[in-house]
Amino acid sequence: MSFQHPLDPLSHSEQELIVAHSRKAWNLQAHHLFAMLQLHEPTKAELSSGKKLDRTARVTIWDRKKAVVSEGLITTDGVAKEFVEIPGAKSPVSVVESAVALDVVRKDKSVIEALARRGITDITTVHMETWPIGAQIPAHLDDGRRLIWTPMWHQPTPDANFYAHPIHGLHAIVDIDAEEVVGLEDNANVPIPQTPGPYRESQTGGSVKLKELKIDQPDGPSFDVQGWNIKWERWSFRIGFDQREGLVIHDVNFNDEGKPRKIAHRLSIAELVIPYGDPAQGAYRKNAFDTGEFGLGNFTNSLTLGCDCLGEIVYLDAAVTEGDGTVRTIKNAICMHEEDFGILWKHVDVDGHTEVRRGRRFVASSIVTVNNYEYGYFWYFYQDGSIEFEAKLTGIVLTLADKPGADHPSATELEPGLWAPYHQHILCARMDLEIDGVNNSVVEIESFAHPVGEKNPYGGAYETSETVLKSESAAQRLVDPIKSRFWKVVNPNKKNHVGHSIAYKLIPGHTTYPLAHKESVLGKRAGFMYSHLWVTPNVESERYPAGDYPFQHEGGAGLPEWTKNDRSIENTDVVLWHVFGTNHIPRTEDWPVMPVERTGFHLKPSGFFRRSPAMDVASSEAVDTACDC
Repeated sequence: MSFQHPLDPLSHSEQELIVAHSRKAWNLQAHHLFAMLQLHEPTKAELSSGKKLDRTARVTIWDRKKAVVSEGLITTDGVAKEFVEIPGAKSPVSVVESAVALDVVRKDKSVIEALARRGITDITTVHMETWPIGAQIPAHLDDGRRLIWTPMWHQPTPDANFYAHPIHGLHAIVDIDAEEVVGLEDNANVPIPQTPGPYRESQTGGSVKLKELKIDQPDGPSFDVQGWNIKWERWSFRIGFDQREGLVIHDVNFNDEGKPRKIAHRLSIAELVIPYGDPAQGAYRKNAFDTGEFGLGNFTNSLTLGCDCLGEIVYLDAAVTEGDGTVRTIKNAICMHEEDFGILWKHVDVDGHTEVRRGRRFVASSIVTVNNYEYGYFWYFYQDGSIEFEAKLTGIVLTLADKPGADHPSATELEPGLWAPYHQHILCARMDLEIDGVNNSVVEIESFAHPVGEKNPYGGAYETSETVLKSESAAQRLVDPIKSRFWKVVNPNKKNHVGHSIAYKLIPGHTTYPLAHKESVLGKRAGFMYSHLWVTPNVESERYPAGDYPFQHEGGAGLPEWTKNDRSIENTDVVLWHVFGTNHIPRTEDWPVMPVERTGFHLKPSGFFRRSPAMDVASSEAVDTACDC
C-alpha cells in the first residue's frame, strides 16, 4: 500500500529505504542491531499546518560492541535529523538475538550433560524460550550486561504439547551480546511430568459440531477503506500499526447531524506486563513487559478468514524490521469487519406498538502470539457513539513441574506434577482524547447517599459528586465500585444544549490490582500499575508508561517519574492512561488451551450529543411485520 497520509504506518518499501539510509548516514555495521523502527508521528501542529511533511522514522539502534542504545530520526529521502546515545538504556530483545541465544544454549556442554542426567539425549526434543530476568539478577552477574534466561520443556514427539512436560530446575543464563552461557541452574530433584496435553484436532478429534453459520452481506460491508482511513456509519478514523504497540487508532471523528466532531487523536495499548506470583524457581523471574521488552507488533499473527475473523472481511498488511535490518511483511495483520451486536434499543408502547433497532459494531482487531500466550486486541465502534476496547487472552498457560500433590500455594495443579503459576496480565491504554477540541479537563464522578434526614428522607436517595482533577498527583486514582466511580473527559470551553460541558466518560471494565510489592524489582519497573488512572499533559516524548527502555531498568521510569513535577492538567491537552487487566488463578479447565478471558473498558458520550445518536438508526427489515426492527 502506497503512502497516502502522514499517519500511515511505514510500508515495507519505506522501511527498506530507512534501513539503507540509516546504515549509510550513521555508518552502521554488523554489530549494530535495529532494535526498533517506528513512524515518527507528526505533531498535531504539523498535521494541521497543511504543509507537505517528510516521512520520518524513529530508529533505535543497539551497538553490541559498546553496549549502547542510540536513537535517530531519518527520512525516507535519507535526511538524517538526529542521532543520539541514550545513557543507561538497554535495548529490547530482538527475535534475531533470541534465536542466537537459544543456539548458544543448545550447543553448551553443561546444558547437554544436565539434560542427559534427566534421560534426554536429543537436544532437538527440548523447547527453550528466552525470558528477561524479571526479578533480582544473581549478584555475580549484575554488572550491566544484557541477560536472558531459558526455561525448558520436553517435546517427546514432534506434535506433542511441550508445555505438558516442563523440565524442572534447569535454566541457562545467557549474556546476549557476548553470546555465551554465563550461568546454569541445575536442580533435578523433580521428575518431568508425563501426562500428555494434546490440543490439535488430529489428536483430540474435535467431534462436537454445530450447523454451519454464515455471515452474508450481499451488498458488501458497510464501511469504506481508503488506504488506512476507515469510514463506517457516522464514524471516521485511521488505523495504524506500530512495531512496539501493535494496533493503533488515530484521528477519531463522529459525524453529528452533518458536522464531524473530534473525539480522539490517538488510542493505543502502550504496555502489557505479566507479573508472576509464584516464588518457585521456574516462575519468580517471569515478569515480562511484552510491549516494552520485546515489541508486541513483532509477534502479530497473519489472520485467517473463518477462524480468526468471520464475515465480510477486509485485511491490512503490516511490516516490521528485524534486528538484522531485514523487513518482514505480515500478511492480514489487521482484520476489519462489522458484526451484529443484538438489540441497540427497544420500546413497546402502551398501545402495543413496538419500536426496536438492531445494532451493529465495527471491529478492528489484531492478534499476537508471544511464546505460550495469545493476545487479541479489539477496538469496537458502536452506533450510539461509544467506543470499546477489549483484550482477549487465550493460548496455553505457562507450566512448571513440582511433586504431585505438593504444598504449592501459588499455583494450580493441572495434571499430576504439572502446575500453572498464578499470574496477572496488566495492560495500560494510552488515550490522547480531544473532546471537540484539544483543551480538555478530567472530572471524577462518584455516587453517594446522604444520611437519612432532610436530604434523604426515605433512605433511598443518592446524588453524584464531581471533582475536577487539577494536577497529576490528584489524578492518580483507583477504581472504586463501592462509589460507582468513573471519569469524564470534558471540554470546559464548549457547552451542550442544557449548559453542561460536553464530555466522554471512561467506564472501567473487569480489572485487577497488582499483588507484587512496590519495592520489588517488578514493582519499581512497573510503577505505573499501582494506579488505574493517570492523567498527564500531552508531551511528545512521554509515550510509554514504564519508560522507553524497561529491560533491566532500575525502575521509576515513565509515569512515576513524569508526574513527580505535579503539572497542571486542567483545560489543556491531556493524555489519559488507564491501567486494567486480570488476575489469573488457573483452573484445570484452562488446560490444555485456555478459553478466551476478556478485559477492557468503554468510552461513552456523556452530554456530548443532544440526544442518542442511536435514534437515527433506521429499522431493519422485519421477519415478523408486526414490529419495526
